[in-house]
Amino acid sequence: KRALGVGGAVLACVMASATTAHAAPVKGTGKAYYGCTNTVYVWKSAGKVHAYAQQDCKQAKIKIMRPTIALSGNNGKQFVTKGKACTKVNTCRTPTVTLKANKGWTYRASNAGTGSFAQAGAADFWWPTNTVAHASLKG
Repeated sequence: KRALGVGGAVLACVMASATTAHAAPVKGTGKAYYGCTNTVYVWKSAGKVHAYAQQDCKQAKIKIMRPTIALSGNNGKQFVTKGKACTKVNTCRTPTVTLKANKGWTYRASNAGTGSFAQAGAADFWWPTNTVAHASLKG
């Protein structure tokens, strides 16, 4: 019985060490603009770096939300981007993009999302640069 108990404990340790650790995402947030905020999330898992962008708007006057995720590795040696457009919602999220994780590289993610408002004087396509969300991590 004792050998079976020790064997079970060893098996449990092997199983625990074989599972993939998922790091908590790094989050970056831009400055709010007309009630809308850009956020970006980036994390490393299973030898890859993943990221997505999200845009949250607290006002009902937003007509179209356009978050955009851009993820680069090693100052642009690897690069991927994806955008999304949403209407009649308060939150819009891009699909997740992925790059291979290379040891020692720095990965940067950004969300330069914009939106279309139904009000005069609100810039639709050219939001201030401080609204861009940034986050980075090491590979």
